[in-house]
Amino acid sequence: MRRSVRARAAGLGLLAALSACAGPPGDGVPASATARAGPARCPAPGADDLRAEPVRSPFRALRAGEGHGTLDLLAVSGDGVVWATRSVQRVTAAGMETTSGGLSRWDGDRRQAYALPSGMRVAAIGALSGARAWAFGSGGDGRPGLVAGVADGAVTTSAVPEDGAASIGLYGTAARGPWAVSGRDALRWDGSGWRAYRLPAPARALGGEGADLWTVGATPSEPAARWDGTAWQAVPLPEPGAPAGARSPRTRLGDVAVLGPDDVWVVGGLSWLPPGEYDEQGEPLERRRPLALHWDGSSWRCLWGPEGAAFTEAEPDGRAGMWVLDSTRSRLHHYAAGRWTTTSVADTVTALAHRPGSAEVYAAGWTGREGGPTTPALWRTP
Repeated sequence: MRRSVRARAAGLGLLAALSACAGPPGDGVPASATARAGPARCPAPGADDLRAEPVRSPFRALRAGEGHGTLDLLAVSGDGVVWATRSVQRVTAAGMETTSGGLSRWDGDRRQAYALPSGMRVAAIGALSGARAWAFGSGGDGRPGLVAGVADGAVTTSAVPEDGAASIGLYGTAARGPWAVSGRDALRWDGSGWRAYRLPAPARALGGEGADLWTVGATPSEPAARWDGTAWQAVPLPEPGAPAGARSPRTRLGDVAVLGPDDVWVVGGLSWLPPGEYDEQGEPLERRRPLALHWDGSSWRCLWGPEGAAFTEAEPDGRAGMWVLDSTRSRLHHYAAGRWTTTSVADTVTALAHRPGSAEVYAAGWTGREGGPTTPALWRTP
């Protein structure tokens, strides 16, 4: 693998992002100024803005392989090949033993397993085609920044370039197609090696397909970033408000879904401690509300969901809408043409993935009871 190079920041940034509820968008400014611009605030959570109607789930179960275990990370290439990381469970006299099942490939007929480096802790996977996929993570001996690539049936392992995401974080890395992001760095596969680009802010989620890509960090205080074809440009996010009297309010972002150049959704949730409320163990009671931020090309709109959970992952549905998973790991929300619906599966969903160029969305996870033997599960929309 050749050494990577950093791209220079260039061009003009996007319009300064202001909340739709706080006035009109600002004038276009250079990217450096946009990154420093203070984002507007969203209103504190009030009524349920989503008003989601319960519907029957359109997800249908697919064969997910034999034996006990789970499917965890998920990626689907445009040719319909499903890639996933898998754990394998085995009941022994000492209890249940869980080991890595490596990277799994399924083309609808044949399932193949690829062993990953011993001890590798995988943080994200990406798929370019049915013949090319990557797993990003760290080595079992503490070595950071490993990439295990599958190409034409063979697995090769290499270190991430020193000047690009060399210290891939287990919980802060995302991949999509030929891209991976970790912290302040983005890596792009150019056909022969990885090229590194500097992000305007730390990223933990990556969304979009082709040339229309966005990243978001862990909190709204860190700007999102949009790929302009040459460099990553900052887009400030609105800072959500909190209920009156709330203690320790904290907003966490989970994912970004790109439905079009001027139709981008950032999802997450707000948690806080209401004064004077405690749980059964006498600990302060934490409340949560899901949050969706919508970018229309010039400003943000803030939408609050009902109390109880936070949004964790979002994927386009290929029909100008999207699917959103929440922290229950069994409830899925769908948005299309201004209408929200909600549905549940009886099992546990760990990841969503859209098949590029199609209206297919896949979900991976497991069936069974947590703590006992489970069975890998895979679902798909019609």
